[in-house]
Amino acid sequence: MVYVDTNILIYLLEKHERYSDLAVKALEEFSEHNSGLLTSVITITEFLAGTRTSTPATLHLVPQLQFAMVNESIAEQAALLQRSQRLQIGDAIHLATAIKQKADLFFTNDKQLAKAVAKFIKVRSL
Repeated sequence: MVYVDTNILIYLLEKHERYSDLAVKALEEFSEHNSGLLTSVITITEFLAGTRTSTPATLHLVPQLQFAMVNESIAEQAALLQRSQRLQIGDAIHLATAIKQKADLFFTNDKQLAKAVAKFIKVRSL
């Protein structure tokens, strides 16, 4: 299972000039290896806040993308990660979700987050 950070989905679905094609290639590669795609439901909030023309339905255009709910266990893990790794709350929730869902890989283009994630899960960046 590959955990996909919001920035990758923004690049992909908003056709980012520099990163869109790279995101497409990476996601196709994951698909070829039969890796499912996972993100947190908070991605919906971050995605809509970070885009201008997208709707919630836009995220459903990504094949095999599943949304994990934030539950009490993830919230507690996120708090511990936020404290120990000095992450923003959204990033802590993403990492906690990936850990709790046993993701094999975390796909992000956020260098600070990638550094924290690498302590727990294999990371891939663009």
